[in-house]
Amino acid sequence: MKDEKIHEICREYGVTYYTINIDGSIDVDGDVNLSDMELTELPLKFNHVSGYFDCGWNNLTTLEGCPKSVGGDFDCSDNNLTTLEGGPKSVGGDF
Repeated sequence: MKDEKIHEICREYGVTYYTINIDGSIDVDGDVNLSDMELTELPLKFNHVSGYFDCGWNNLTTLEGCPKSVGGDFDCSDNNLTTLEGGPKSVGGDF
């Protein structure tokens, strides 16, 4: 995904203070709130999020694109998940 498209998606979903990595994933310095947006998939590929990451109350069937690490809480509740595969390897708060 080209940087311009990533910037556009970040603006659309209110993601700020981020760095785009060479592989197209993003690191976010702060929180990401994608809850209750009727998402069927995550709009970006996240790498590290220093704050919380909330993708609850959507229609996700996979955690593909979730951050590898989250400094705060990680919430993926109330989705259509059948597995937690693709979820973060490290969570600093509650999962």
